[in-house]
Amino acid sequence: MKDTTLAFTPQQIIALANHYNTPAFIDSDPVQFPHRYSEKKDIEISAFLTSWISWGNRKQIIRTAQTLHTDIMGDKPLEYLNSRCWTKFKNNPHCFYRTVKYGDLYQLLQRLYYVYQKHNDLEECVLNHLDKSSGDPSVALSDIFTGIAGIADARKKSPCKRLWFFLRWMVRQDHIVDLGIWQKISPSLLIIPLDTHVHKVALHLGITTRRATDIATAREITQYFKKLLPDDPALGDFALFTYGIENHI
Repeated sequence: MKDTTLAFTPQQIIALANHYNTPAFIDSDPVQFPHRYSEKKDIEISAFLTSWISWGNRKQIIRTAQTLHTDIMGDKPLEYLNSRCWTKFKNNPHCFYRTVKYGDLYQLLQRLYYVYQKHNDLEECVLNHLDKSSGDPSVALSDIFTGIAGIADARKKSPCKRLWFFLRWMVRQDHIVDLGIWQKISPSLLIIPLDTHVHKVALHLGITTRRATDIATAREITQYFKKLLPDDPALGDFALFTYGIENHI
């Protein structure tokens, strides 16, 4: 696909974002899983586990998340975490999802368990790490979950797509698709998750010319939307991602 000049005006792109940012988006997206819950800790656990496997085919992600929530956790994330039933997965080499093993799931659940033993919730834990991470919540998260397969190192060049998915779900405050249960991190700090569709559409529209799928590209795309939506740049994710899906870009 060749790059083009901008096919939409900025106002049209914002209109696209608002068009796709509707409750109808939820049913076909992994965000449907944390929407099942009303308690903060259940939402956090569900959202973090779901975002952790949010790479690859969308239908496959949803199938695996369904198995995780219903068959493994019994649709009770916090109760399951506190039960420590997940210890049976320790050192299990069998595949859980793509390159992720059940042993990796064990490590992630163990780390989450320690988070809730020491803090009121995951938001509090992240806030306590912000000073060490230059105020970047993705760095705070990657530090908390360092060493676990599937958790990118936000101190390097990785776009940390899955961490930013989780943060978008937790932090954006319109309560339409994103749950917005975290109140102390500004939505203006969010970076648009650099999904394949987001990147291709951003190239197609001339929002970026960068081919590298790194954090610099994610920040450049976000900066475009920050000029249009300074308080809520991640709203632009809905325009790029869903337009890409619908138009096979």
